Amino acid sequence: MIDIAVSTDALAAIRFAVSPLMQAGAVLHPHRPRAVSRMRMNGQQVDAALQERGLHLLSALRREIHGYAPDFLTPGPGSDLAPDVDRELHQVATTPSPIVARQMNRVLQTSRVLRMNRVLRSASPPERASASGRPGGFPGGLPDVRDFLELGEQAFAQQAADELASFWQRSLAPMWPAISARAKADIDHRARLIARSGLHTALNSLHRDIAYDCGALRLENEQQLQVSGTADVTLFPSTLAHSWLISVDPWHERGIYLVYPVRPVHPGRPLRPAHHPPGTDRTAGGTDPSLGNVIGHSRSLVLTDLDVPRTTTQLAARHHLSSSTVSYHLSHLLRAGLVTRVRDGNRVYYQRTTDADCLCDRPKCPDGARGPRREGTFRTVPDAEADHEGVIST
Repeated sequence: MIDIAVSTDALAAIRFAVSPLMQAGAVLHPHRPRAVSRMRMNGQQVDAALQERGLHLLSALRREIHGYAPDFLTPGPGSDLAPDVDRELHQVATTPSPIVARQMNRVLQTSRVLRMNRVLRSASPPERASASGRPGGFPGGLPDVRDFLELGEQAFAQQAADELASFWQRSLAPMWPAISARAKADIDHRARLIARSGLHTALNSLHRDIAYDCGALRLENEQQLQVSGTADVTLFPSTLAHSWLISVDPWHERGIYLVYPVRPVHPGRPLRPAHHPPGTDRTAGGTDPSLGNVIGHSRSLVLTDLDVPRTTTQLAARHHLSSSTVSYHLSHLLRAGLVTRVRDGNRVYYQRTTDADCLCDRPKCPDGARGPRREGTFRTVPDAEADHEGVIST
């Protein structure tokens, strides 16, 4: 579990933003969440694109990064609300040398520790003896990150900016109008949700593994991490990933960056414009208000949060409702055939039915990822759980 303590001031300062290089960084991170939609690029495609264009520094960084990714490559938004890739690239190219040196030293230290641990666990004695030294090159004589650093930090930053610009122009720029349009539409949706139901509801709707409760933003993950609440939090909607990616500055010189997936859109269904005609606005999770008018808005909010199995206690915490209120709503949804109920030990889990997916504007999961809903065959962990895990850079 990742626990981010959010102070009152930090909560008030939370903002949404669109950043070209944050999108590029989410694609380039070697352990990023699995990409989705027609605009996806898997890891092999990214590596092939970098090799084809001779972007050796970005390739070397992908080989070297095992946790922390250098923050100067994703400077994030400035005061200007309009995303500008040229401005962000200029920030990368002009990063002060001490910052480049400090961040790259952390990358190399993390990589060295992980490499040594792997070797010491499985290697022969001669290999163990050489584990603490510099690796002996990569296949095909590809340059190492250290080779670029030996040219100086300023040259390193300029090279990184040049290669990011090349990757952006060839791989992401053609898709940027669609990417940014969906990101902005998602921000507009969250803004309406905040106005209607409060910031806590908007935060709880970002992703099934993200919840805000009792002054803390919590992300379900196997890693244990606690972050102080002094830093600002910036939220970046992404069309290119279906799970979250969080970047925490170890030196606390900038705020926390959290990339989250935009709401799903049915294949072949055009994206609604930012300003909907009367009666077409949507509530949390993508439900139509007409559904809320029929079954109640709190009940529809609970229903849309059942993409995955959840208990009454989990739903109550995520939506700041009492357990008795959630139980009342679930009993009605169960009688209507909109949810299923399965007992696992001393816990009872609820999940939306396939028919209810259509009401909630949710596409059916491919390849049966949600699994059968027969009594006694309930699974709390999806088949592709690794694809749903977030990525942490700290």
